[in-house]
Parts: sequence; C-alpha cells; structure tokens
Amino acid sequence: MYNGSALDGASEVPCQHGWEYDDTWYTQTVPSEMNWVCDDMHIVSDAMFYPQNIGAVLGLLLGYMGDMYGRRPLQLACVVMNVVSRVAMLFTPSLLPLFVVAESLVGGAGGVMLESAVSVAANAPLLYGIAIAELSRLMSCKNVLCLFDTAIPGLWFPESPRWLTCRGREEEALTVLRRIAATNGSSLPPFTLEVLHRVAKAKRDRVGYLGIFSSWNLFKNTLLLAMGRSLCWMTMLALVLSVGIISVNPLVAVSAQAVAQAASVLLQHYCGTHFGRQWSTVACLALVGLLGALCAVLLTVGVPSVAMAVVVMAMQFWSSAGSAVINLQSIEVHPTCLRQITASVECTAAAVCMSLAPYIVFQGGSVDRRLPFAILSAMHLLGALSVSFLPETALQRLPESLQDAAEFGRGSPYWSWRLIAPPSYVQGQ
Repeated sequence: MYNGSALDGASEVPCQHGWEYDDTWYTQTVPSEMNWVCDDMHIVSDAMFYPQNIGAVLGLLLGYMGDMYGRRPLQLACVVMNVVSRVAMLFTPSLLPLFVVAESLVGGAGGVMLESAVSVAANAPLLYGIAIAELSRLMSCKNVLCLFDTAIPGLWFPESPRWLTCRGREEEALTVLRRIAATNGSSLPPFTLEVLHRVAKAKRDRVGYLGIFSSWNLFKNTLLLAMGRSLCWMTMLALVLSVGIISVNPLVAVSAQAVAQAASVLLQHYCGTHFGRQWSTVACLALVGLLGALCAVLLTVGVPSVAMAVVVMAMQFWSSAGSAVINLQSIEVHPTCLRQITASVECTAAAVCMSLAPYIVFQGGSVDRRLPFAILSAMHLLGALSVSFLPETALQRLPESLQDAAEFGRGSPYWSWRLIAPPSYVQGQ
C-alpha cells in the first residue's frame, strides 16, 4: 500500500486491511492460512530451504545407522519418522520452528528410506509408491496413505542378505535368500555359499565415512553420483514448484508429473538392461537439459500453457528416469559395507541442492520466467558430461570390498556401447 497517492511519490507502507486470496484451485494453503505474503513472503522459501539442510545432516546420521545396525530397522524408523512428522506438520504452521523441525524429519528420512528399500527390493515396486507419493501431495490424507501403504507392509520387510553376510551372519542371509527364492518359485544356485563367503570377507572394511576416501576411484564415483542425484532431485522438485510459472491447473499438472515419474521407472528398467547404466544416465540428463532450453524458447515466443505443461511433464519423465538409474548405479558401484553411508552422503548433497530449488523457481520466476529453465538446462548439460565418466555396472562383477571398489571400472573403454560380460563376471557366476 502507499501512504497517499502513488502518483505523488507517496512511500510504501505495510498492508493494513488483510488480504484476499485466489481460491480457484485451493480453498486454503499454509501461506494463505499464515499470511506468508508481502513482507513475510520470504518465509515460503525459508520454510523449504532450512528443513532441506537440517534434513541433510540428519540423513548422514541415519545412513551411518543403516550400515551399522541394518537396513530393516532403518526402514521402519524412517517410516515412523515420516508418519509422525507429516501429522505434526498439519498442526504446527503457526509455530514456525516446530514446523521446520517436522519438515526436516521428512527430508532427512526420505532419501535413506528409499535406499534401504532398494537395497533389498527391485525398482519395479517403486512405480506404485512414486505415484502415490506425488498424488498424495495434493491430499490431506497423505499421512494415512503413508501409514497403511508403507508402515504395515514394512513389518514383513526382510533384512538385506548382503548386509547380514558382511556382519558375519551368513546363515541368516542364506535363510532370507531361500525365502526369497521360494516366494519366486525357484531355488538358489549352487554357487550361493561361495558368493556369501566372498562377501563376508568385506566385514573388515567397516571404517564408516572414512571409507569413502580410501581410494581416489571410490571417491570420484561417489562424487559423480552425488552430482547426478542432486541434479535429478532438484529438478524434480523445481518442476513441481514451477506449475505456477506456466499458468496451468496445478492439480492436473502435478498429477501428470506423478504419472510421468511412475512411467519413467519402466523406461529405466528397459534402458538399463539393454543399453547399460552409464549411457542411460547420460541420455536422461542430456534430454532434461535440452527440454529445459526448449522451455525457455517456448516462453520467449509465447506458446499456450498446455504446450508448456507437456514439455515440463517430459522433463519430469526424463529426470525421474535419470534418478532411478543413478539409484541403481549407486547400489552397484559401492560395496555393501559402505553402501548406506555413501547413499546418505549422496542424499545429503541432493538435499542441499534441493533447498535451492525454491529460490531458483520463485525468485527467478519473479524476474524472468525463462530463467529457472535456463539454469536447469545448463546444469543438466554439464551434469550429463560429468556422469559419463562413471563406470558401466551392467554385466560386471560388482565390488564386494573397499579393495574391489578401488579397482572397479579402471581400464574400461570410455566409448563402450555394447554390453558384453567379461570373463571375470562369467567365472564369478
């Protein structure tokens, strides 16, 4: 408001008579309920920035616990943290510190919870979970969905056989493997015990976070994976937040992006199997970069919002596919004794980068709507070049110890498009 007539050069003053909000799509939001507008507009970005960074530190602790005490306890603890904190978020917007703490618990538990599940299960079951997670953002019942969809089945969640073996509990690992084989209507191969004995030798490698720095090769791979994961996660969040920039129905736009995320895992499975992990990741990041540049061009020429929504949906599709491949690469590149710790480091880096997404979208969008997409485009094209130096993990004998991780991928040709199993892989089977 102006203290007088703006034409006479009157000074600005705070709003004095309250606000009216556009309730076309939402009857009420946290910013409208708490009046986080005008002088308090920064609280919206701050409420996303600080929880991501606090959650990043919490993720490091949870990752360490996962390698020390097992994937199953970590999975159950993270699910409980998600349910409790999401319920708390419904009642704490008026108490900003408590709201930030509750949101931090969600951020800290999210990444390592995913990794602990993927360590035991395949990516395919994530199809349903991703769609539910994205669609539930639009519903107040998301806490109930999380509880019944994840917590209750989690009671039957098995412990990772590889983790059990690394801890010297080979008989328990063999029992879990037999149970999995029986469920699938098959039997264990005759070399199972040999593999378990080989994995068990890695139990002396329990050196915590220092293990990441045990060799340049391991550190380099972890750094590149953290970079790729950060780009994908930040983009996935930024695209959800960008629905306001492209002026479309946010309910339809976010739902479409949820469908794209779920469908992308199917593509990741196909491409990762037939073309390998290395170049599948490069292709996903490069396509996101090119689509981001296309969005900037479309905003320049002024195309209909529906066309923009379609391109953004395609960006979400390829970004989610890239994230899925990187998840798989991280599991395969790192030995079991260090897997949860390295995953937590990568998730921490990704969480820090995600905290920048609100500033890129909201602040950039207020200056120039093309700026957020131009930034994402440049970052992904650079990221595509960087992750191309990750080793191929498909049809390779994966590292079981820090020594194996120090040598994994060395001597492999950079330009390698054909998936051919080396003799060591065949002999290892």
